[in-house]
Amino acid sequence: MKKMYLLSISKKVLLYILLCFFLIAILIIVSKLKEAYFDNSRSSSLNTGEIKGRVVIIIDDFGNNGAGTKEMLQINRPLTCAVIPFLEYTKSDAREIVLHGHEVIIHMPMEPHKGNPKWLGDKGITVDLDIDTIQNIIKDAIEDVPFAVGMNNHMGSKVTENRVIMETIIMMLKENNMYIVDSKTSENSIVKEVAIENNVPYLERLVFLDNDKSLLSIKKQLKLLGELAIKHETAVAIGHVGPEGGVVTAQAIKEMIPELEAMGIEIVPASMILKN
Repeated sequence: MKKMYLLSISKKVLLYILLCFFLIAILIIVSKLKEAYFDNSRSSSLNTGEIKGRVVIIIDDFGNNGAGTKEMLQINRPLTCAVIPFLEYTKSDAREIVLHGHEVIIHMPMEPHKGNPKWLGDKGITVDLDIDTIQNIIKDAIEDVPFAVGMNNHMGSKVTENRVIMETIIMMLKENNMYIVDSKTSENSIVKEVAIENNVPYLERLVFLDNDKSLLSIKKQLKLLGELAIKHETAVAIGHVGPEGGVVTAQAIKEMIPELEAMGIEIVPASMILKN
């Protein structure tokens, strides 16, 4: 009887020790991720010459483990990576982005004027939703994408024209100290206006890199991005992983880095532009 009692105690002690080791392992992993994000992030490009302009390169559609994900993360310059929430690879892609020294933002699905409703997923923002539902979706998205410091819109030509919805979203971002990037899928977007009114840091896309998915075309768009940055001091471009760009877009960025830096262009994460 005493032997059985001691055996039971030993099992409990062993389980307690294993649990402690498990918790310590989790804390170590979280600590390493935080170090990668806050200490080892690529705060700017390696350009050491005269800086004539700064560019932000946002890469949309992470979260799907899409084509070009690995190649994009291996680029040795700071990218701003937009992760779609609520997908199978959302969290793992966000962690990999941070570990590779890039910046994470939420790529929030929003209703377009035209397009396949299925592209919005189960928790896309649509104009028929009430305010409470929109707030809950944004809250869930912020919780679902680890290390996110901002948000841009996935599609969204219809939603970004809606003042009530954009005020709701932007106020949620303000509460969480996050910035917003307007992908500018609508010329009638009111995102900039609402962001300025509410003192929320704001950027907007000037160039789409891979509407034409050929290597030559993407390189031309990157050169245009650099020229716009020299003219305006800063410029923002959007490219993609997955079928919209992927491996070819990553190749174009990698091959154009020397030319951009020779032009005096510094590649920086979105947060650095906004801080400056």
